[in-house]
Amino acid sequence: MNVSTFELIFKPQSPIPPADTVLQGYFLNISNLEDVELRFRVDFVTSSVTDPTRTLADNTVVIVDVAGVNNDFTFELLGSPAANSFRLNQLVTIPAHATAKIAVLPDDPFPCPPGDGTEDPADYEARGYVTLRLPALIEGIGASQKFVPQLDHPARVLLTPQNRAVYFGEDGAIKSQTQAALQLASGQSETQIPAEMGGFVAPDLLPADAFDPSDVLGVIDPDRASERLAQLVALAATSGIDTRAFNASLRDAGIGMALERRTIKS
Repeated sequence: MNVSTFELIFKPQSPIPPADTVLQGYFLNISNLEDVELRFRVDFVTSSVTDPTRTLADNTVVIVDVAGVNNDFTFELLGSPAANSFRLNQLVTIPAHATAKIAVLPDDPFPCPPGDGTEDPADYEARGYVTLRLPALIEGIGASQKFVPQLDHPARVLLTPQNRAVYFGEDGAIKSQTQAALQLASGQSETQIPAEMGGFVAPDLLPADAFDPSDVLGVIDPDRASERLAQLVALAATSGIDTRAFNASLRDAGIGMALERRTIKS
């Protein structure tokens, strides 16, 4: 589901000096209202850009905080500099009735004032929207592996997205701070996220996690390429993969193929 817009900023408030420097991050609270632990997939979708000072690639830091696992810095956004979709490198695990906070902030190489005058000034902004999914997970070993939905019904969650910003004066001191709630795409804080479908798994090909084609393309036997490709396409169909991002990856790799979703009438 689409959650909200986001906007990351680290630049002067105004192009005409003097002006405070704004550091703004995106924060998302996800409360799991179900009686079981759930694992969520989070993607940040943007316009494709070539300017290295506008992409999310290598310009952000991600912090995930859940009760018992405070300030986890092992998360990061995956995607090439010109990509238009950036995915958290791992699923966000939320225990039953717990709340996770996901924070995405502008990161180096943008300097925090005051500097010594030799570095480039803070000049970063990126914006887009955030999607949240409840992917099917792989269970079993070897030939018995299969995708299993996490729930047999849509997951009930509470979502609270926010912008939070601090304002630095020319001397580097923090002058003020603000936070503002963002409007949810669904129009309501309590919402439901569909549990993605299950399906079969090609033996010994996939990791014990949600489906990601990049994890398996390197281990396909060339002599069975057609068979494996058909299996991967079938897996992609059941995983709810973002075909636009997948096709962009194929295009960036110089592969003249693309996926297209179609409704098959029986």
